[in-house]
Amino acid sequence: MAATSTRTLPSDIQQIITVTRYDIFKHLRSRRLIGLLIIEVVLIALLLIVPPAVGNPYPKDPAMFVSNITSTFISILIVIAVTMFAADAISTEYQNRTGYLLFPNPVKKEVIYLGKFLSTFLIAVLAVTIWYWIPILVGLAVTGSISVLAVESYGLALLYAIAASSLGYLISSVMKGSIGAIVLTFFLLLMILPVSDAMVGNIGGIEPSYSLTYQAGTVEYIFQTPYPHTETSVTPIPGDGNLTLYNFIPQVGTAIGVMMGYVIVANLMAIVIFKRREMVG
Repeated sequence: MAATSTRTLPSDIQQIITVTRYDIFKHLRSRRLIGLLIIEVVLIALLLIVPPAVGNPYPKDPAMFVSNITSTFISILIVIAVTMFAADAISTEYQNRTGYLLFPNPVKKEVIYLGKFLSTFLIAVLAVTIWYWIPILVGLAVTGSISVLAVESYGLALLYAIAASSLGYLISSVMKGSIGAIVLTFFLLLMILPVSDAMVGNIGGIEPSYSLTYQAGTVEYIFQTPYPHTETSVTPIPGDGNLTLYNFIPQVGTAIGVMMGYVIVANLMAIVIFKRREMVG
């Protein structure tokens, strides 16, 4: 009698790696990833070439050299990357009905989620690394040294990108359509939270420590020596009154804790919602 062979299913780790690989291939086929990287390289080239071409010499301080290039677009770059690779990661499976092909497979939903998130994590690391380390290495050639502050800013930018991606996945797990998830994620990070930070902090006088975009300010503040501190300004207004404005400055330790909290809480919530969510229609 012929021996009956049994097939062993791959482990969860192997399945996560498989989902990650195919998700990255999907982004390569859609040319999203290639487009983002091309935009990055072109912007960096312009920021490196244009200033000296118009008579503005490179700074001799390595921290200022990197800051002049990276700080210009880093927040917008991260928002664009999160919008492109996180905002519709889950919702598109429901909107395009691809979940009918994916979900019946013997793969846990949390495995699918972690595989997708890992692909977004790797893309975020790649994008932020290119944005920082090309200027850092060029700065090394120009100034002769690498700024510790630039490396610290790079680490904070990575953490912000991962935290923002986690928030994008949470939104994607809740929203029914990919367009709504993309629009909400984009405007939440680019406008809604920053405006809220200004209203609550600058005008209301309450430090918005809960806000991801507020804590992300450390990415740029870290370049300043000494590190800035919270200030209050009082401006006289007509009618014998005063307008008090508060300029709160996030602290690095608190920022790391808050952003890590977003990574953990947002992903846990998103996994729970994704596991309970069913295909409808």
